[in-house]
Amino acid sequence: MVVVHHWDADGISSAAIILREKGRMPLLTPPVGEFRFDERIKNNINSELVYFVDLNMPEEVVKLANSGLFAKAVFIDHHIQNPIVHRNIIYHNPSVSRVEYPSASFVASEVFDHTSYLTIIGAVGDLGKKIFEIENFGERVEKIMEAEGLKKGELFEAVKLIDSNYLSMDRYGVEEAAFFLSKADIDDILEREDWIRKAEKIEKEIKDAVNSAIFRGEVAFVSFNSSNAIVSKVARELVWNKKAGACIAVNKGFNGKYQLYVRLNKKNWRMKTLIEKLKSAGIKTGGKAEVLGSVFDANDELLNEALRIVREELAKMGFEVWL
Repeated sequence: MVVVHHWDADGISSAAIILREKGRMPLLTPPVGEFRFDERIKNNINSELVYFVDLNMPEEVVKLANSGLFAKAVFIDHHIQNPIVHRNIIYHNPSVSRVEYPSASFVASEVFDHTSYLTIIGAVGDLGKKIFEIENFGERVEKIMEAEGLKKGELFEAVKLIDSNYLSMDRYGVEEAAFFLSKADIDDILEREDWIRKAEKIEKEIKDAVNSAIFRGEVAFVSFNSSNAIVSKVARELVWNKKAGACIAVNKGFNGKYQLYVRLNKKNWRMKTLIEKLKSAGIKTGGKAEVLGSVFDANDELLNEALRIVREELAKMGFEVWL
């Protein structure tokens, strides 16, 4: 058995849940910031069973299944996507029925009948403080916190430290983190000095990018150059804490590639249309009802086309975009 998981706190905690419930097995994550399966993954998933967790890449997983690299797969996710219908893939994603789950960690917990801080750490990672405002799930988070004696500040700090691995582009660190969480408690996370050092460096870079953003009405736009995977954190900061209604973030320095990230201050099912239009333009894109992320080769013409599509779709959602 093998687990292939997303690189953020949600993917890491979801993978750790599987390890707790099914036992130790190899862990793999795609290249950080890129929604693709590279040769390292393809060469190491020749297994009877592969778990794909928190990876909004259903089409790519189907391609792997059709290639015969594994006998059976279990796909666990919460992003907006077309459902997988394949004889060799067991599919778990409530969003296809428009039943929104805040994180893959909640879906994985239900699949494996698991409850621990791992259940909620992914949701806190994906939604921050907003998780406590979500009907049904907010109460569930608080009940688990009470049962495990956890404070909100501890959860936020733990997420920051866990995410320091992918933010600093440490792919092997991401995989090690999932192994670590499968055995660790919150105090163990908060005492990881190597993660603390990583987080301090990343925090300064995020702050600098946020301070360079341009606001016009409800919309924030920011463009920066970073070799680290901070684009999602920059957009979150601008929407969650700087109160932008929508944020468009572009990173032109991502190791020879461009990143485009769009975040809204509330869910909008038109995001699915936007995601599909970007995909149709040849831009690898994933997301959910309030956020999308794209990564593509450094190409200004393609970036301009992507921004045109974003501008048009955001206008339909009621945002005035001046780009």
